[in-house]
Amino acid sequence: RVAMRWRWSLGVDLTLLILLLIKLLILDLDIKTSGTGCVKIQKIECDNCKIETEKGTSVLQSIKSHKIDIRTNGGKVIGLGTLYGNTDIRATEKGSVNIEKLQGTSINISTEDGLLKTKYLYAETSSLSSVAGDILLGSIHGNTSLQTKTGSITVDSSDGSLKASTHHGTIDVYVSQLRKVDLKSQKGSITVKVPASLKAYLQLSGRKVDVSSEIQLKETQSASKDDHVTISGHMNQRNETDKWIKADTQNGKVCLKSQSWIQSVKLKSS
Repeated sequence: RVAMRWRWSLGVDLTLLILLLIKLLILDLDIKTSGTGCVKIQKIECDNCKIETEKGTSVLQSIKSHKIDIRTNGGKVIGLGTLYGNTDIRATEKGSVNIEKLQGTSINISTEDGLLKTKYLYAETSSLSSVAGDILLGSIHGNTSLQTKTGSITVDSSDGSLKASTHHGTIDVYVSQLRKVDLKSQKGSITVKVPASLKAYLQLSGRKVDVSSEIQLKETQSASKDDHVTISGHMNQRNETDKWIKADTQNGKVCLKSQSWIQSVKLKSS
């Protein structure tokens, strides 16, 4: 953290110099507001960025930091441009998180009743959770874990390993490329969309399982027990076992559909 004390009366030129020095020298940024106090930070690089608000809105635009730590107790967290760095965001009560692009080694975000939304997520490991809020994600890359109790989960495009679970909500995921995808819901339906050329082993379980006629599963097995149906099979391959999709809902329906990348882009832009 850099503490700077200046006294000036020379006008704009010295002000510009001070702003330049702050940009070059700042190491830690630590901001705390109370009540409805808001925070807005634009185009800054620092070692550590820490923000704590109550009901106020935090707006961060194009931030690069080794560590980004944000806490809000009922406020909004808005990210414009890219937030680059290991990120930890916690929004309690009805606090929400809406970020355009996140990039880092480790990303952790949690909300209670508020929406959790990001358009692009690039990280080695990501953990996103909410108690009652929906989780809406665009394009995600890496090992991602998603969890909500009563909210729903939507992923426009997943490239990597994905684990998603909800108790009452629905899950809707487009898997563009995969390693391991594990989807679970207690009472909601699960929709899995894949490109027709995807190579994977699939295991789908629910009160009802609906596989699109455009998808041909090989070595298909089907089993029923206590109004619960399980269908498994290989898609476009027979031997690989390290790439798989498992979708399991106790009281809902599982749908497997074919969707091209172009269709996915059109849906996201509509």
